Amino acid sequence: MDVGTATTRIAAGSRLMEQPSMIDGKRALRGGVVVDAEAASHILKPLLDSAKVCGIVKPCVLACAPSDARYEERQSLVDAIMRSGAASAEVIPEPLAAAIGAGIDVSSPYARMVVDIGEGVTDCAIISSSEIRACCAVRTGCARMRSAIVKDLGCSGYGDEFADHLMRRCGLDRSPEEIGSITVAASIELVLEEIACKLSSFVRDLPAEMGCDVIDSGICLTGGGALIPGVRRFLEERIGISISVADNPRHSVVEGARAILPVMLMLNRWD
Repeated sequence: MDVGTATTRIAAGSRLMEQPSMIDGKRALRGGVVVDAEAASHILKPLLDSAKVCGIVKPCVLACAPSDARYEERQSLVDAIMRSGAASAEVIPEPLAAAIGAGIDVSSPYARMVVDIGEGVTDCAIISSSEIRACCAVRTGCARMRSAIVKDLGCSGYGDEFADHLMRRCGLDRSPEEIGSITVAASIELVLEEIACKLSSFVRDLPAEMGCDVIDSGICLTGGGALIPGVRRFLEERIGISISVADNPRHSVVEGARAILPVMLMLNRWD
């Protein structure tokens, strides 16, 4: 299960179900963590009901949370899942699932780096030998970019939907043919600069051997933010390390959780 700020996704068997992380105008999550447990339960219940075996047996759930999530934040997620009808619930760090869902060989002794740009949080981790060796997160993502576009373009009459359309269509590409593209790019860059500074500092502070592995293998980009035009190139230039985008970045976390579930006890757990 990937309970995201914008979208909740559940992989059950061969099925993949998703729906917005909002109900009756209420957002269940902010910054990648649950802020309204009741709303979260209402969102999760129909999804978990549809995942019951033969419509009877409650599912065991493996969910993901930001790597910097506090114990209380992880517990809020577990509580919401259990109230929604799960038989049990475990939580793992989101970037670990993202790496596996992106096809990275996390069992390798060589360090690999994954950056997941989501709606409310950008999460980064260095993974080797099936464990997270170092991680960092910044509670900002696509939502901040969208809000910046609304503010800078003065398109409040259209709201987030119009801003999201511009963000996905124009991104950082400044084109004279696209009205507003220069403003859109500038709005997104302000948020990306904050993310890039955090990632650059994180990479500089890595131990030498780990840093060399990351330089050799590059960075894998996942999450919905990876699909915004120009984001990969912008971060690559700022950080100075080659970056590739996962084949299906939106679903990397939930597909990674699906893959981890059968062997979760053998993999990394939270300290």
